[in-house]
Amino acid sequence: MRVALINEGTYPYAPGGVGTWCHQILNGLDGHEFHVVALTGHGGPREPAYPVPPSVTAVETYPVWDRPIMVSGGIARHRRRRAASAAAVLLCRGLLGDDPHSAGMFADGLRRLTELSGDGTHPLFGTELPEVLLDAWQASAGPAAGRPPLPRLSLRDARSAAVLLEHAVRPLACRTPRVDLCHPAAAGLPVLVALAAKWRAGTPYLLTEHGVYLRERYLEYGAGMPLAVKTVVLRFYRALARLGYDEAALVASVSRFNQRWELRLGAHPAKVVVVPNGVEPLRYPPLATEPTVPTVTWVGRIDPLKDLHTLIRAMRTIRDAEPLARLRLAGPVPETGREYAASCLALIERLGLRAAVDLSGPVTCSRQAYADGHLVALSSISEGLPYTIIEAMMCGRPTVSTDVGGVSEVVGGTGLIVPPGDPVAFGQACLELLGDGERRRKLGAQGRDRALTHFTVDRMLAAYRQLYTDVRAA
Repeated sequence: MRVALINEGTYPYAPGGVGTWCHQILNGLDGHEFHVVALTGHGGPREPAYPVPPSVTAVETYPVWDRPIMVSGGIARHRRRRAASAAAVLLCRGLLGDDPHSAGMFADGLRRLTELSGDGTHPLFGTELPEVLLDAWQASAGPAAGRPPLPRLSLRDARSAAVLLEHAVRPLACRTPRVDLCHPAAAGLPVLVALAAKWRAGTPYLLTEHGVYLRERYLEYGAGMPLAVKTVVLRFYRALARLGYDEAALVASVSRFNQRWELRLGAHPAKVVVVPNGVEPLRYPPLATEPTVPTVTWVGRIDPLKDLHTLIRAMRTIRDAEPLARLRLAGPVPETGREYAASCLALIERLGLRAAVDLSGPVTCSRQAYADGHLVALSSISEGLPYTIIEAMMCGRPTVSTDVGGVSEVVGGTGLIVPPGDPVAFGQACLELLGDGERRRKLGAQGRDRALTHFTVDRMLAAYRQLYTDVRAA
């Protein structure tokens, strides 16, 4: 088949769980041709983090925050502005409502914007979106049964929200070549590319959700954003997730945790299947030795969702009980994570842990990073089904993880699970394993057996081969 694989901010430019999954799909599903659509913040030359395999016919980079394409001709601009404004009214009124009629308006607004963006023009370009949003807000601000009233939306807030909305819908203008199916890797902006292909050419799509996109937006838009702006943006993403689930031929969830979110947001139970991530056992044979110094290893991308602040604070607890203990943080710092990485360094200095914590940067082989520690830690506040934990289990290393996403589904009884955001509990769990070599070996062996049984890449690829066939047949 010809497949458009659509992702946001990951493959092939940024390493991470979704990037690893894309790389496995592209290399493992023999006989298919792939057109990769990479949604990015801005354009410009980029160095790929992954070697692009021969199965990929093209990598199309679509920057969401670059300058819009202009419409030439005064009459054409006027006609388009009127049509785009009418679509914007449907979009804004639809995202602010909670009933099926509102969902229909939201979908109709996006369909009309898809038609308008056929020439590559960004969908909402030329509209007076802040005014449209204010009108829709006033129309929806009245009391409704079972729904709290909307906060006040100022003109300034409306302008801020309009900028975010205008850029968010730009992927509708991304035109994929003729393919048999689209495969978006998140229930967010990648779904817009798949929806546009379905509405333009009838192309079905299979939606895979790694982390719950909507939940991650809830976590991302914190105290720094005005409440009214946050309300607009989150309602947009909620409406988009619901529409994405509804229009998908099938939804592949990496965990039952994700599946519960999807069903709660309206996905039809018959559409949602669970396909866990997997790794190649030959790349992660069991580790036979341990380092001489008590060491906790973390592997991943430096990002606020990984909550390294909790892990660093936990290290203070560990160090107080075990003065020689060390923490090794191995992973890249993406462009969007530089500020967070600086805050981690500042926290390390503030807690007096400079001699105990090693930020070693990206590693060429994650197995070597696991070999450098007695246990592997994961302190995230949001996860899908993390490759780090599966890889560590395959290597026979015990894990200490936070109870988020599908982590507990992966670990089972082969590692320690603690609440997220609790550095004391995290530190105590690490100390338990650091002080008990027999328990570490027992949990490590059980973890490898569990990974071999449930989380191999061959199992994952076999499931997707069948799902591709099912989507095309449907």
